[in-house]
Amino acid sequence: MGRMRQDWEPEDLIDVWTLLEDDMKKVRNKSGATRLGFALLLKFFELEARFPESAKEMPAAAVEYVA
Repeated sequence: MGRMRQDWEPEDLIDVWTLLEDDMKKVRNKSGATRLGFALLLKFFELEARFPESAKEMPAAAVEYVA
């Protein structure tokens, strides 16, 4: 399996990691850290068609942006 890239420009973060209305419907019933984690996994899966193998695979810039 490939590794998720870790270097993200601000424009790329906006294009790829922004939660759209359909995404928001899926995360709305979650709260706190669960909501953030679910949102990140959702977007990661959209990009990679798989879930991350470890937390280290999640780009820190994406975590900060989505949070």
